[in-house]
Amino acid sequence: MPTHTITLDTVGLLAAGEHGLSAADLAAVDARLPALRDRLQRERAAGQHGYLNLPGNSPLLESVLEACQPRLGRFRHLVVLGIGGSSLGLRALVNAMQPVAAPRVDLHIVDNTDPALFAQVIARVDLPQTQFVVVSKSGGTIETVLALGYFAEKLRHAGLSLVDHMVAVTDAVNGPLRRFAEQQGLDTCEIPPEVGGRFSVLTGAALVPATMMELDVATLMSGASRTEALCRSGDFAQDWPARLGLIAAELCRRGKSQLVFMPYSSRLRSVSDWFVQLWDESLGKDRDEQGRPAVSGQTAIPAAGATDQHAQLQLFLEGPNDKVLLFTRIEKHELDPPLGDFEWGDFDAAFVKGRTLGEVINAQHAGTAQACVERKRPNATLILPKLDASTLGELLMGLMSATTYAGFAFGVNPYDQPSVELGKKISRRMMGG
Repeated sequence: MPTHTITLDTVGLLAAGEHGLSAADLAAVDARLPALRDRLQRERAAGQHGYLNLPGNSPLLESVLEACQPRLGRFRHLVVLGIGGSSLGLRALVNAMQPVAAPRVDLHIVDNTDPALFAQVIARVDLPQTQFVVVSKSGGTIETVLALGYFAEKLRHAGLSLVDHMVAVTDAVNGPLRRFAEQQGLDTCEIPPEVGGRFSVLTGAALVPATMMELDVATLMSGASRTEALCRSGDFAQDWPARLGLIAAELCRRGKSQLVFMPYSSRLRSVSDWFVQLWDESLGKDRDEQGRPAVSGQTAIPAAGATDQHAQLQLFLEGPNDKVLLFTRIEKHELDPPLGDFEWGDFDAAFVKGRTLGEVINAQHAGTAQACVERKRPNATLILPKLDASTLGELLMGLMSATTYAGFAFGVNPYDQPSVELGKKISRRMMGG
């Protein structure tokens, strides 16, 4: 049985006194895990929690590789048309997995209806050297449809074939994008019907463009599989996703209505943005699972260490004590250069001589965590032994699982988003649709 490489350090919760959780509180959380895991497996067998099946879905990964393989090395630009879960997950993958060297393919993401964004992309790409990937689970997301129409017309006016320059990622059977793709003869990949958009990072939604960027998606899925196996039948003490979801919900019940997600890594900064959508859209509900009125949710706030020590940390430490901070720390940083014989003493920084940048940023995390303790601000840390494709897969799958467990604790359905759909309907009426 594989084990998690990621661990959850809860010392900062214990040390926060009345603003955190006691050892007895954490033991009570752990006591709930067996029953909730049983519930998860029963509901999964009934067709729910479909994202958990993705690491074992070999045909899906094969279809991604089949669609991408003939296109590898043929294009200089990759333009992804998608919004929300159709773009945030891709950004998380690319920023975390992209090699240090300049990429061979330039990525452009169209995730807004801002006309300046459209103009910027069309000015920067060479259409004959550009591959488009259009992503929409429903196939009718208005922002994505607008981008599809705009760029499809640009290709046609340039005398270029949509078949050669466009791939669609959408529902396997239904929706306008599926029909369009079939009518135009486009290559397609599916987002399984049981997987919602914000849980789709391990589907073709992100895997198709990531593969075209030549990222190691097979190893990514292997790491996700490790988390799925442990959340299904592994040691409860290692089940950090379940513990994280329940701990966050319990702290919310005690007044910590905001969850700061703060990785100490620039490569994980986009994971913060992805997590905000995952957490906020899944848990912010005004009805419980039985349809009864409820007030549910905990606002996720994106941050990045050490950058936001000079931006948001003042608020976190001295503002309202309504937050729990979740740090992410990488024990061994890739390409960790030592600091040499610069005149460090002239800047009152002689203590860094002979250290590495990885040692410095980890000390900055430790200092921030201790400052939180001294100010009675509850905090916990996800510790990654390193950041590679496998560990990233484990992290993303774990955060999705944590969201499901938080949904259990809040008593809400984490997979719908009724008010988002309401806003779309209102906007459509305002445009005469």
